[in-house]
Amino acid sequence: MFEQNQTRKFFMTFLAVLIIVSTYADADPLLFTKDNVLAAGCYNDGFASSDMTLIIQLEAGGKIIFDEGAKVKYHVPEKDVDGWNELEFNDSKWEDGITSVGYSDGDDNTEIKGGQVGSVYTRYHFDVADAAKLKKITFRIDYDDAYILYLNGEEIARSAAIATLSPVGEIPTWDVSKVQDSMPDVEATKVPKGKPNSDRWKKPVTPRERDVHETIHEFDIDVKFGGGSALAVEASGKLATTWADLKRN
Repeated sequence: MFEQNQTRKFFMTFLAVLIIVSTYADADPLLFTKDNVLAAGCYNDGFASSDMTLIIQLEAGGKIIFDEGAKVKYHVPEKDVDGWNELEFNDSKWEDGITSVGYSDGDDNTEIKGGQVGSVYTRYHFDVADAAKLKKITFRIDYDDAYILYLNGEEIARSAAIATLSPVGEIPTWDVSKVQDSMPDVEATKVPKGKPNSDRWKKPVTPRERDVHETIHEFDIDVKFGGGSALAVEASGKLATTWADLKRN
């Protein structure tokens, strides 16, 4: 009996470890050969902020996939936008822009009207020809005042400026800037706009460093190959029972 209990305890412990390992193994975001989506939110530290910037460079397998001057879909929200960060979200009615999207400081290729802007949502659609061979990709971020990034629906990074504003996994609401004293004053670089500007990415730091001025963030993200196209992924919303379905039954 003692040996059976010990065997059972060992098996349960092994199973628990296996579940934990499997969970972490599945935590890496998927990268597809075609039709990937990076959803990026840029947030002000207050409605009276004098400027706003979010410029992103993605490098994969030693190649620049997109950079400053890339095409992007963008939206300036006045209320919450459900699912804006999800892979299957339909952004066809959003504005077409050229990154960066923001105002003031002379570093935005797409200028929006400043003042009373809490956030700007952007979505990048891109392909990675060598996705099947890659284990890591590299992001470089020039921003003011805060950002959060989702790759194919999975959160991959947020700036220290909003790290304590909401738990990991939650989406900051559009009017995050109403929360007074929630963000340190983190300024983007003063490099002028370009398509791209080669001087932009020269002073990298890690995303968790606070109150670092005149720098950019640089970090690697572990990825798993998801297949030939992100469009082949079943939208999670299609698997859920809707209110209309319940009424018919």
